[in-house]
Amino acid sequence: MKYYHLFFLPAFLLFSACDNPPAKTTETQEIQVIRGEAQGTTYSVKYTGEPLIEKNQIDSLLDQIDRSLSAWVENSVLNEFNRIDSVLVKDDHFLKVFYRGKEIHDLTQGAFQPMIMPLVKAWGFGPEGGTLKEGINLDSLQALVNFDFKMIPEEEADGIIFVKDEGQQLDVNAIAQGYSVDIVSEFLERKGAENYMVEIGGELRARGKNENGEFWRIGVDKPSSTPENRTLEAIVTLKNASLATSGSYRKFYEKNGRKYSHTIDPETGEPVNHNLLSTTVLASNCTNADAFATAFMVMGVEKTKTFLSAHPDLNLEVFLIFDENGTVSTYTSEGLKEEIENL
Repeated sequence: MKYYHLFFLPAFLLFSACDNPPAKTTETQEIQVIRGEAQGTTYSVKYTGEPLIEKNQIDSLLDQIDRSLSAWVENSVLNEFNRIDSVLVKDDHFLKVFYRGKEIHDLTQGAFQPMIMPLVKAWGFGPEGGTLKEGINLDSLQALVNFDFKMIPEEEADGIIFVKDEGQQLDVNAIAQGYSVDIVSEFLERKGAENYMVEIGGELRARGKNENGEFWRIGVDKPSSTPENRTLEAIVTLKNASLATSGSYRKFYEKNGRKYSHTIDPETGEPVNHNLLSTTVLASNCTNADAFATAFMVMGVEKTKTFLSAHPDLNLEVFLIFDENGTVSTYTSEGLKEEIENL
């Protein structure tokens, strides 16, 4: 799931941590659990051992990221970037997310497009709410969706000056939540946590084992299930990995008999319209898992398979749920088959 789409609150998790079977040994560790709300959704931090951190420390970290990357915080760095055509940016969170987003954009040949905010707003998935804007001109908007602007290092100010055309705007919705998971996870590791799971709005990262001495297990929802009546499609065992899911079946609205998905295809300028319902990605960090989950939702099933074959060095694994002539089918990448249980 992606954060900040307040029109869809409360945010619906596409997967959830599963109850683990009894441990095979009698040795268990105390589990520490911190829960809260942030970034338009909920978060959960679990780790074993003695208490290391307090809730206000997690809240402070997430608040810092909001002030950098939130479209809903009026004076955030992101909003300043989007308002001003020539802007100096010194914020570390912003610059890290921007450059990693651009790298994944280049790797996916534009399927992942952080500069897509003009189209996101036009189709009604921006801060203004979920409704189709009337009289949109896709050609003029698509002309703004690119990285064709200057990025000038400013050594004295230790930042970057961005010089953009009017209307060019950034949307980090498809990467910043995974990045937030990584920031909280790295904070836990600095505090000495070796066994933990961090989850924000459904994106998560797990290291080590749970309180029963077993690897963390995560359930992936069926596309047809609802938050009130959740049904699992599969269970994934996470062995020091991150996981993110993007789906076309929860974040949408209908108008004049047509369903509009929140995932926008940068090539067509329109919401995606293919048979891929849900993409779950496993990666070494949650920033990558989050961004590639969105990229694969844009690509569709076959292009995703082709991309994975061409980029084994990225060490990505996927679980795809798609509609095959009216029947829900799944695809599991080879490296994930031993870690997934289809239900």
